[in-house]
Amino acid sequence: MAKPSKLTFINGKPTLVPFDQVTRKDNDKAYNQARGMQQDEYLGFYHSTEWTHMRDAIRQRDLGLCQRCGMELNLIDHIVPSKDDWDDRLNPDNLQALCTECHRIKTKREWVKHNKGAERYMSINIVCGLPGSGKSTYVMNHKTKHDLIYDYDALMQSLTGLPSHEKNFDVHDYVVLFFEQMLRKLKSEQTFDNVWIIQTYPDERLDGLLSPYHHINHLLVDTDKQTCIDRLEHDKRFNQTLTKVFNEFENKNFENFKRVKE
Repeated sequence: MAKPSKLTFINGKPTLVPFDQVTRKDNDKAYNQARGMQQDEYLGFYHSTEWTHMRDAIRQRDLGLCQRCGMELNLIDHIVPSKDDWDDRLNPDNLQALCTECHRIKTKREWVKHNKGAERYMSINIVCGLPGSGKSTYVMNHKTKHDLIYDYDALMQSLTGLPSHEKNFDVHDYVVLFFEQMLRKLKSEQTFDNVWIIQTYPDERLDGLLSPYHHINHLLVDTDKQTCIDRLEHDKRFNQTLTKVFNEFENKNFENFKRVKE
């Protein structure tokens, strides 16, 4: 009678071997032992007192409702998974209440990003310039089909219906909240071809937050002041609040920026 066999993996290839053959190597055991220790820490956190207290605080903060659909919550979720950013596991800004279905959809999307976008090379492009310099036009002319674009002025205009470059200070808090959450997710993100962050002034905090994880391009749309003013007046977008912006712009440091034209 033929000896029974089993299917196992040797050197990464499926192979039939005798059923009683031991194929596990010493390094496999070491790997699994280390994995078990890490998994113990991960699981232990979710049974800890500090997590229980934080979970209850988020449940109260979110009024017991799923932050995606408004239905009754079932769990407290890490916006950026704790396995991706362990140091941020108790940050309330990285936590949200979700129902089971919204959590399932989010988990599936995260799996796709990790497994299908893992080999994608993503660049962060910080595009600065005066109002009217052509920052948004530059991005539109250079973006690809799979990019993420953050434009404060466009988002403010979309949320308020106000003319371009006018600001509602109450809505400003919502725009900033979106921006902060976006930056948090970008630390573990690889699924876009490019991320475009359109701003007037440079922001050194962005380098500290993102440079350990991604390559950053600093671009200055170098259009002279008078041309910008003429464009804004022609489009009836110039207002007195922009005078301060133009004056402050002259004192900003663009030493590390590549100057481009639009």
